[in-house]
Amino acid sequence: MKKLLLFVLVLVAIAGTCVVTCPDKPSHTAALKEVLNAALTEELSDGESDAGFVVFGSMIGTGLGGLFIDNVLKVDNYFVCSVGTITFDGKTKVVSFGVLNHVFTPGKEYVKKLFQ
Repeated sequence: MKKLLLFVLVLVAIAGTCVVTCPDKPSHTAALKEVLNAALTEELSDGESDAGFVVFGSMIGTGLGGLFIDNVLKVDNYFVCSVGTITFDGKTKVVSFGVLNHVFTPGKEYVKKLFQ
């Protein structure tokens, strides 16, 4: 009986911690903007462009991409975790997962394929 009570107590403590630290929409947005900025910078710097163009292009692309993310990102909160989805061209894709105050996002390659 004590083992069952201890198990339930630990389970409730873990669930309570997850509920309190569940990331919100601004956390998902910031994480996706960071990945988008890294992907844009990598994509622009692959060419034979000068550094000024790369910085300017990354700045403009990140600004426009940030506005896009702000408008189309939908975050569903499931109390212990949250899931960010984007509906683009009639297709809904999961783009972020948040748990314990951390947002997990796909890699740069996935972001590049997502918008092609």
